[in-house]
Amino acid sequence: MKFFLSSLILFMSLEASPPKWYIKNNIPFENYENIGYGSGATKDEAKQSAKVDISNSLQTTIKSSLIINKSSTNDTYSKNVNKNVEEISNVELDNLITLKSEYIDGVYYIALKYINLSFAKKIRLKFDDIKSVKKETNSYFLNTLLLKELKDEFGFYPKITIDKGSLIIGNHSFKITKTILKKLFSSNTDISINLKIPKQLKHQEFYFINIESKNNGYLTLVQIYENGETSILFDNKQVNNNSKFEYPNKNEYDGLEAYLDDNQNKAKDLAIAMICKNKKDFSYFDNISVYKEKYAKVYGKVFDMMDGCNVSSKIIEIRR
Repeated sequence: MKFFLSSLILFMSLEASPPKWYIKNNIPFENYENIGYGSGATKDEAKQSAKVDISNSLQTTIKSSLIINKSSTNDTYSKNVNKNVEEISNVELDNLITLKSEYIDGVYYIALKYINLSFAKKIRLKFDDIKSVKKETNSYFLNTLLLKELKDEFGFYPKITIDKGSLIIGNHSFKITKTILKKLFSSNTDISINLKIPKQLKHQEFYFINIESKNNGYLTLVQIYENGETSILFDNKQVNNNSKFEYPNKNEYDGLEAYLDDNQNKAKDLAIAMICKNKKDFSYFDNISVYKEKYAKVYGKVFDMMDGCNVSSKIIEIRR
């Protein structure tokens, strides 16, 4: 019996003992931050567990708000709560920060931090001094929701650069998620280009794009899809101040096909027509179009190339 008890005590002492910071969940944080704690047999399992912990805390925050204010009959409040619930349910846990990580007796323990702020507010937090930040001059960007949100935080439109799926301001780089990319989609009308496209389309519906030019120059038509993929439909077509053009040619094609992936019920695409004084070199897009992983990250170059050109754009909504 003594041998049995000794073995039991020895076995219990050899069991994994989580670190104190993990047991107490007492890592300090700001009121706009959420800390998630997780454990698992692998580091990936531990991270996933911590992500679930963060997601649960975000949902709890919204549920508490609903309970506290459940007696409210104010329509404005109700609309705001519904909006918050929708935003939280679709939140993308990007740019998670690892605060602590330990591996003890075959178990990974990890603490992740999520900054529960809008993308624009997260960006502003990175800048102690904004005097060195340049101002944006690209007229297309100035009409996008993302730049308007950034203006609210900076007090002006900060100069942005987009490269390989990242948004760069000054010396800081930020990952562009699908949600953020759609905030760069904007319907704008330039008096020099009349762009006509059906606003709403159904999956596999065919459609045509009609363009009327009121300027001389070189016309390019581009589509950017919400996953970042980019198609140059045609480029550098010479036009004058009374040109009318339909794409594709009805005599040869049934039209462009609106398309959704199997896992999509709806999507937003962006069509851009630009007239530039001089020809632009789009050969880069042809060279990389066969490489899928790069193909989805070149839309930033389109935004760069349109600077200084007359641009009209339309957001196309596709549903099943």
